[in-house]
Amino acid sequence: MWERERVSETTVKTLQFRSDGPEDAPCLVLGAALGTTWHR
Repeated sequence: MWERERVSETTVKTLQFRSDGPEDAPCLVLGAALGTTWHR
């Protein structure tokens, strides 16, 4: 199999998230990209 290299040796200590929409709606999870922020 392919060996994967680590991108970073730093451990992530927090995970920021927000939840929008109706309680009974399906969940959609989008991963963050490098260089993105929460600022609009």
